Amino acid sequence: MKLISALTQPGRLAWGITRELGASVLASELYPLAIFGNSLPAWPVFWTRTASHRRPILLIHGIFHNKSAFFFLKQKLALKGWHHFREVNLYTSVNSVARLAERVKSEVHQLREDYGTDQIDIVAHSMGGLVARYFIQKLGGEPWVKNLITLGTPHLGTQWSKYSLLSNLRDLHPESTLLKSLNALPPPAQTRVVSVSGQMDLWMLPKNTAQWPGVRCIELSQIGHAGLLFSHRVAQIITSHLDD
Repeated sequence: MKLISALTQPGRLAWGITRELGASVLASELYPLAIFGNSLPAWPVFWTRTASHRRPILLIHGIFHNKSAFFFLKQKLALKGWHHFREVNLYTSVNSVARLAERVKSEVHQLREDYGTDQIDIVAHSMGGLVARYFIQKLGGEPWVKNLITLGTPHLGTQWSKYSLLSNLRDLHPESTLLKSLNALPPPAQTRVVSVSGQMDLWMLPKNTAQWPGVRCIELSQIGHAGLLFSHRVAQIITSHLDD
């Protein structure tokens, strides 16, 4: 059995790398869809006629991306009965996490008003998870967010940020004032949180940086940073968590 495992391990690694490269290419190809403020709709909604009783979902993208990042996951959620989505285009390359969180606060209030609901759910990728955390933990957003699911978010910071020429991205360093202040706070008591990460995520340095102490953390094998956005397993985790 050990021999079989040794022989199949290189193949699994190669397949994982191939999938991550494919996901990265696909994410970049989808990028133009949202440059002008639009992204492809959730197609299943067009032929689904049943009213959705589910909470609306706010989708928050990560660094150097836009709302097109969630195209795949939005389709999977729509097929499972979620019909109400709101995505934001955030200028992550120039704005601080605190300023981006103010934008998220505005979107959450608008989403609650538009759909007449007290609470919403949030799915956030990469730096978007820290923006969501700031809104929930620093701006009083906890009572309005029922569930927060972060994908590939460096909750404990990433060492790569120290090489950034952009000052706002240096806030992602493990020793930054921002992350120290967030991690000094207890995890949300009213918002249910799950942090999902991939073992092949090269942006996670150190490897345990996706761990948010006190909340549920799930690490998936053979998945990288972009791959989290196109993973059927991730979609299953999101739907089961939001349905629980």
